[in-house]
Amino acid sequence: EKSGAEQSMAFAIPAQPLTSALHAFAETSGLQVSFPSELAAGVSSPGLNGNYTPNAALQRLLSGTGLTHRFTDAATVTLVPESAAPSALPLPLAQSQVAPSDSIHEAGEAQQSKPIKVPEIVVKDVRQKREYTADETTGAMRIPVPVHDLPRSVEVVTRQVMDDQKVIRLQDALRNVSGVSMPITQGGRAGDFMIRGFRSDLNVFKNGFREDSTFGARGSRDTINLESIEVIKGPPSYLYGRSDPGGVIVQTTKNPLKTSYYSSEIIFGNYNLYRPTVDIGGPLNESKTLTYRFNGAFESAQSFREGVKSDRIFLAPTIGWEIGARTYLRFEGEYLHDRSPIDRGLVAVGRRPADISINSFLGDPNRRGEINQGKATLILTHQFNDAWKWRTAFRSAVASEKYNSLEAWFLDVDNRTVNLAAFRIPTTVQSHYLQNEMHGQFATGALKHRMLAGIELGREVHSERTLTDNICADEGTCTRSTIDLLNTNLRNFQTNPLGLQSDSTSTNGIIGVYAGDQVAILDNLHLNAGGRFDIFKQEIVNRDSTTTPGGSRNEKTDYGFSPSIGLTYQPIKPVALFVNYTNSFSPQGGFRTVQGTLLDPERGRQYEAGVKFQSEDGRLRSTVAIFDIKKKNVATSDPADRIFQIGIGEQRSRGAEFDVAGRILPGWDIIANYAYIDARVTKDEDFLVGSRLPNVPLHQGSIWTTYFVQEGQLQGLGAGLGMYAQAKRNAVVQFPVDPVFGDNQVDLPGFVRMDAALYYRKNEILPHTNLIASLNLRNILGQRYFEGGQFREVIYPGAPLTVLAAIKLEFF
Repeated sequence: EKSGAEQSMAFAIPAQPLTSALHAFAETSGLQVSFPSELAAGVSSPGLNGNYTPNAALQRLLSGTGLTHRFTDAATVTLVPESAAPSALPLPLAQSQVAPSDSIHEAGEAQQSKPIKVPEIVVKDVRQKREYTADETTGAMRIPVPVHDLPRSVEVVTRQVMDDQKVIRLQDALRNVSGVSMPITQGGRAGDFMIRGFRSDLNVFKNGFREDSTFGARGSRDTINLESIEVIKGPPSYLYGRSDPGGVIVQTTKNPLKTSYYSSEIIFGNYNLYRPTVDIGGPLNESKTLTYRFNGAFESAQSFREGVKSDRIFLAPTIGWEIGARTYLRFEGEYLHDRSPIDRGLVAVGRRPADISINSFLGDPNRRGEINQGKATLILTHQFNDAWKWRTAFRSAVASEKYNSLEAWFLDVDNRTVNLAAFRIPTTVQSHYLQNEMHGQFATGALKHRMLAGIELGREVHSERTLTDNICADEGTCTRSTIDLLNTNLRNFQTNPLGLQSDSTSTNGIIGVYAGDQVAILDNLHLNAGGRFDIFKQEIVNRDSTTTPGGSRNEKTDYGFSPSIGLTYQPIKPVALFVNYTNSFSPQGGFRTVQGTLLDPERGRQYEAGVKFQSEDGRLRSTVAIFDIKKKNVATSDPADRIFQIGIGEQRSRGAEFDVAGRILPGWDIIANYAYIDARVTKDEDFLVGSRLPNVPLHQGSIWTTYFVQEGQLQGLGAGLGMYAQAKRNAVVQFPVDPVFGDNQVDLPGFVRMDAALYYRKNEILPHTNLIASLNLRNILGQRYFEGGQFREVIYPGAPLTVLAAIKLEFF
């Protein structure tokens, strides 16, 4: 039988840049290719078409490039300059190949050839190495750019980090990034993130498309079909349009596969968690021009919160079609069904959360909300030549939500009687986006460019009707429901008629034209510049409400240009110094002036500087950054008539951040961060000037590290240990002391949460079958802590000790 190096297979790789040609080679051959990043810069491959052995195919692909190759192990090829490799004869491949797994530890570190001391990049197919760091970012420029060359703070949470921590929801993955948290879970729904001190539900994207919690994701975001999560710090409007100035979260989903792969995992946990998942993919025809990937999850769970039970189904099919040698079409779908109570947490008594059990549910857990949402995405790419590529993409998302709850509304002056309000809020949302982009990779003289230019068209619609018994209770025609804080079993639930509080529809029309360019001025000097011009038209129709009887209608068209410029200088290759200036643009809906018009958009600007470090092999990276962000035109009450608003408020955030991720030694990985963020109100008519913004700790950080035994009888055993900490925070923005309401300040105490894990991974426990078993423990010390707060009546507690046991089988 022939070895893998001698077996012929069909290749169809057109002439194109060398890096993308090697990606295509890796997908077809099932090999990994590593090489110094500089070797491929500006180099093109002549391509090949026909049946070749991998050895012969690589020789053809590298013809005329000045490079050659050698095998360093059974499944890895290293490229080196021909002049540096007088004996570059390929080594034969072993008969058994590494399994197509993104979850299995390497048996040991490969004896990599390092002809020159520069970082390696790895061309990956489904058989990815265990990595805690990434070489490239696609989120910062919407096209792949080396992280080390980009003058922005960019942090990537890889699939391996998510697997090792047994991350199920997006917010848990983002604890690994400095200055990012999700203190507002919206009662267990999509939630709002804090990035560098600013709250945002706008700045979440998936595969380049907006996925905010207003028009996109109503339910909490699942991670089952994610390949990576990137956080690009600072205002992202120069490529992504309207946004808050803290940063942008970009989710990238898993690709269809050319190599057959099947996996199934079951997660069990305390509180009766049961979560089976599948991840399968492979070719759909013999020529492998049709490929697929399917990720699915079913989840049933109770909670540490009394009486809370939830059910979830998530399905994500993906199909890829190579229409021709240069043309590729991809379809991706998503469907989510989520049914769970609206959990608004605890209430505050005085300046602290109520001193009651965090298990107490201050509402009716039998009233459950229901969310159904779906997305469909089509992406067509065409490679014109070595330099230019076209991308057309369309995404349509629709969702319906039945918000149904009985929740805390206010605390009586006796500090023990919680008054409740019933809400029923049927909501439908939809968003449709079309993007057309030209991507280029070319040189103008000595300058090397990676650039894109595009136009985005979008339409969003949000309709909701709010029904509540709060109206009749305020009028004294019905009796409020109550719970006694001193004995939460004393509940007086009333069945009151629900009256209409509001009925509204918001419609947005978006046109955005954008361009960006990453320019290599010298090998160690990189310029990044870009900008976007937005036309944003919003229409808000209030058909009827308690505040506007008979209804109202408002329209406004805003125009905004958002520039960005940055520079990276590398005095030595492992070290990169960077600076940047970036703007943001965010239209405001729902706030009206005394004249009845909508407010002008919020504007943000950031100055940032920092240092990046990467090890010689590229497996360990760190970033240190300082920043200064100011947001203007923030809505605040009009002193002349406090029912209406004016846009004169200002907020400022300054701080420093540190992130590190990667491999310290063979088998030993780490991801850690720390953030110092001083975010304050600098101008306002409602809040105390100088008060800290809510849910922003002055200090926060985390560390997670794993070690796997690399050889011997204990090979495959591993352990993980982590810590997540936040200092004291405000739960709400501080008002001036009021003679009626008093001091509204609520302090959330600081905390340190400890996590741990045990693993066992066995390659080929059965023929073509891998086993992965894990036991993850969160909050192992049972720390009482609070994630964040929205109002005095909405304080979200963190979970006590949580146990997740998982077993996964991979078939290839």
